[in-house]
Amino acid sequence: GVGGTARFVSMSGAFGALGGNLSCLSYNPAGIGIYRKGELNISPGVNFNSVNSSYNGSNTKYFTPSLAFNGFGIAGSWQSHDNEDVRHSFGLALNQLQNFNSSISISGRSKGSSIMDDIIGNAGNNSIPNLDPSYSGLAFSTYLMDTLDGNYYGFIDPKADLSQDKTITRSGKMNEFAIGYTYTFMDKLYLGASLGIPVISYNHNSSYSESDDLDSLRIYKDALNVTQSTYSYPVWAYNGLTTSGLMGGFKSMSYDEVYKTTGRGFNLKLGAIYRVNEYLRIGANYQTPTVLNLTDTYSYSMTTTFDGGDEVSASYPENGGIYRYKIITPMRYGASIGFIYKKLLAIGIDYESLNYGQAFISSSEPSYFTDVNENISTKYTSTSNLRVGAELNVENIFIRGGYAMYGSPFGNTFTGKFTRTSFSGGLGFRNKNWAFDLGFVNTRYKEDYFMFNSKYVNKTDISFSGTNFVATVSCKF
Repeated sequence: GVGGTARFVSMSGAFGALGGNLSCLSYNPAGIGIYRKGELNISPGVNFNSVNSSYNGSNTKYFTPSLAFNGFGIAGSWQSHDNEDVRHSFGLALNQLQNFNSSISISGRSKGSSIMDDIIGNAGNNSIPNLDPSYSGLAFSTYLMDTLDGNYYGFIDPKADLSQDKTITRSGKMNEFAIGYTYTFMDKLYLGASLGIPVISYNHNSSYSESDDLDSLRIYKDALNVTQSTYSYPVWAYNGLTTSGLMGGFKSMSYDEVYKTTGRGFNLKLGAIYRVNEYLRIGANYQTPTVLNLTDTYSYSMTTTFDGGDEVSASYPENGGIYRYKIITPMRYGASIGFIYKKLLAIGIDYESLNYGQAFISSSEPSYFTDVNENISTKYTSTSNLRVGAELNVENIFIRGGYAMYGSPFGNTFTGKFTRTSFSGGLGFRNKNWAFDLGFVNTRYKEDYFMFNSKYVNKTDISFSGTNFVATVSCKF
């Protein structure tokens, strides 16, 4: 996505060849070589995220506002004492690369699907002690699943007309601390490098529920005191755990997943800008793979409620779990071009290429992510990112606009699921020593989501629209 100063955001980050912005340290570090003075800036912001979901013909919308801190930075530039054709620039910046704050709500009728199918599939032929403790094991502990004649069966009959709901709440951010240096020769060639240290904090809470709101699943005793059932297959009839009489048929269940991911990593960015003439600049940049060392804290819980009033809950692990692993993201490289007409107009075009199939996950257990990495290498592929921005100077009032396209990990560009598109704009006011900028970027994308295993449930169509407003105050020294 696009994050950084208001000027950077309002031009969709198309500064690869234009330079002159501290957010360049997270993209093309040669950009800070354009500075002739020092600059200090700070960029608070606010985000508004709207998510529409469509599942089995039912539509749900969720809106999430949140405060954001897009970053701050400081840069300085000085002439070489030994060679008047050489200038040095040094910069520090904290740029927000991603804001994770959003919520998704999905609701609809089951139409023949149930999480029960997924739970039974997860149980497979495993013995009870070997059930997945975070999923089918919880179902067994809460009486949602049991055995009959040596086979697993569930207390949810998928043939029933059930209500299904899922809410996913995400929060957190990925900030990158970048420190960079640029060597400038004759104000024509700019060579830069920066060390990036991304820091991640991500919270994920999801709650899935199914309920027999039409009361079609019942276990009861008839007038002759004979146990009867409306299930389409045999089930056990339990005496109540906390009440008299039978537990009855299935009423509702919920399955909650909570995890928090924290960690940091590092990467190296190299960049160059060449000023062809006073109107034209060209740029190139390369970023090494980012190595992220991450820690997850996680917990899972399930609750099953029966018609007789019994409610049974279980959780795993008892006091929460911790897991450490490493993600290596793909390298990326790009080219850019910038057009400048006097001090009146600036246009930037940035192109970037990367191969998501190069991503890799590992942990202390070598085989743990084997299947995941195989899926990444076979299903993910190369894609492209494009950023275009323009700035018009009208008597020291700057009018800005931009467009960006981030290709899908599955190869789609410009259109299609998982392709992100953003439009941006903004205004700037500046004099000799200070500037105040306002910017916004609206990002949209669509994706397919499955509430549980795609073998057993229809997809949910997700449409995401997020708007980030940024204000930047900067001063030169």
